[in-house]
Parts: sequence; C-alpha cells; structure tokens
Amino acid sequence: MRQHSGISKPALQPDDVSMLQAILRGWCQEKSYAITSPAAELVARELVSWFECGIRDKHKLTGLMRHMHLDLEEEPGKARPPATFKASQWVFHNG
Repeated sequence: MRQHSGISKPALQPDDVSMLQAILRGWCQEKSYAITSPAAELVARELVSWFECGIRDKHKLTGLMRHMHLDLEEEPGKARPPATFKASQWVFHNG
C-alpha cells in the first residue's frame, strides 16, 4: 500500500483483519457501543494504527483499547443494537 507520505505499508492479511474485527467487536460489546458508532470508528482507526506500528499481539491491542479515553459529548451510538461489520472497511487498496 502506498500512502500519501510515500511510506509503504503492507496490506492487512485476512487473519489480521479477523483478529482486529474480533478485538473491536469485543470492545463494542464491553462498552455498549454499536460497531457503526463514531466511538467504534475512532477506536478502529487507533487499533489499525497500533497494528501498523508493530503491535500485533491480540492481548496487547485489547489492553491498549481499554485505556483509550473517548471524549464524546453525548456518547453517540451508545446502547444501539450492534450492526454487522463489513470486512471491506479494514481492507486497504493501493492507490
């Protein structure tokens, strides 16, 4: 994958995507957020960022997520029913 900054990052593999999805689903369930909520989107971005920086251990990533402080005024998405997560949201394409 080629980023705007010129830094190349390898594409996430299917096993990586599955692990990241499982971690995010667990966080959403634990915090009572819908997977489509702004909070879940923020956490997903951080999760992928940590993964790309070399943190690949499921337990370490889960621990980091628990310590994230979300500053959401009214906690949008809280207590909404969970939605189906699309794996395509985690796939990065060259471009």
